[in-house]
Amino acid sequence: MRLYSVAASAALSAVLLSGCSFITGKPGKYENPYAKQKAAHHGQYGSHNVANRCQVFSPRQQIPQGCRPEQVTLATAPQGQYGAGQYRSTNGFPQQPQYGQPQYADGSYGTAVGQAHGQTQHYQTGPKLKKPKLRGSLSLGVEKSVSGNLLDYDVRDDLDPRNGYNPQVYNEGRVTGSQADGQIVTTRFTANELDAANIFAPNTFESSTRPTVSFDDVWSTPASLKAGLEYVAGKNTTVFVNGGYTHAEGNSGDGATVTATLYQEDIIQNYSPVLNAEGDPVPGAFVPSGGPIRNVTFIPNNEIARFTYDFSDLRQYDVEIGARHYLKPFVQSEGFRTVTPFIGGAVGASHVSAVDVTVGQSQAFYQRTFEETGDAEHFYTVPTPANSTRLYDSQWIPQGQLNVGAEWQLTPGFALAAETGVRVQGAREYADFTNAAGETISGEKGDANISIPFTLRGSVNF
Repeated sequence: MRLYSVAASAALSAVLLSGCSFITGKPGKYENPYAKQKAAHHGQYGSHNVANRCQVFSPRQQIPQGCRPEQVTLATAPQGQYGAGQYRSTNGFPQQPQYGQPQYADGSYGTAVGQAHGQTQHYQTGPKLKKPKLRGSLSLGVEKSVSGNLLDYDVRDDLDPRNGYNPQVYNEGRVTGSQADGQIVTTRFTANELDAANIFAPNTFESSTRPTVSFDDVWSTPASLKAGLEYVAGKNTTVFVNGGYTHAEGNSGDGATVTATLYQEDIIQNYSPVLNAEGDPVPGAFVPSGGPIRNVTFIPNNEIARFTYDFSDLRQYDVEIGARHYLKPFVQSEGFRTVTPFIGGAVGASHVSAVDVTVGQSQAFYQRTFEETGDAEHFYTVPTPANSTRLYDSQWIPQGQLNVGAEWQLTPGFALAAETGVRVQGAREYADFTNAAGETISGEKGDANISIPFTLRGSVNF
């Protein structure tokens, strides 16, 4: 009986080991379903679902729940490919408002567009990251004018110091000797044109210079401070609006000069005493002895007059609106320190202060220059009224610029940019004036001011 029980147990064990194939009537070989699944996935258990669930997008991201450390993978899909288990690589514009968060760029541009939308679709356990839409900026800049004259003497001939200049006003002279000495020499020093028929003819001289006065001559290097807002309009484009203030000190400089021939005229008159009937000299009585003798000597090409100008300070308020387009980054590194080139442009208006000018004059000592030609030049300041002349009234003028530069992403929320370009400021309208012919002139304009700006700009996300 015991032998029969052992045999029955052995038979039942064989049936169980043969699997459930007997249920369908199709006996078959036993196969482990887990092993079959492992073989089908090349040794990776549930690789498709696990890969999606256990994939992370940053080395600092926490291990997803339900995943073992050996199942976690790091997404390495190429830029611009979004799909299961893929993410977009960091690019040139990673500026973010969530400080300290590991975030990535959405788009190819270089300052601050922010987090890729695809990332939050694949990983919902962390905070939803939004790209910034608005940031503030503060700029410091200088500029140098390269074209345009603030003062055009052909228009403002009332300010041409050569008009009405008369060298005869500054003649000098002396008298030596006496009748008792028997001779009086009268010497006069003057200036006129070379080979003048009359060396004392008024308002004539050899030549003059009248250099134009450019914007760069009038003021020191203008320095500006601007503040503004910038809106992220797309992957590669931002638009901005700025307001600013510019100041420059007025310069003093040399203006027109006058060159003439210096003349020295000596008139020699000899005298003899008056004799009485006895032939003795009458005390204190003298008579000319013959006619006067005239001698003239000259030195050509002498600068006899110099004119200077002194301009008031520049005070200017600017408003502008513009856009920037960011190109492919040329320096890209971890930690958001990306350097991206950009091009931009802006248009706007400037309110400029009134411009006043005071003209000064230095005049040569004719005698000293004539007699001491080997020494240093001898000039003195001619007293002139302290009143200045209004050159321009305060006014609004249009302005625009084109810029190129590069932006450096220092932190997720802060970027520093350097830019330069070309700036054009419209022509100013002269104040009403009376020209040299006595006519009242209104509405005349000067030149446009073309300058090269250089600006450092800092931007912070809001």
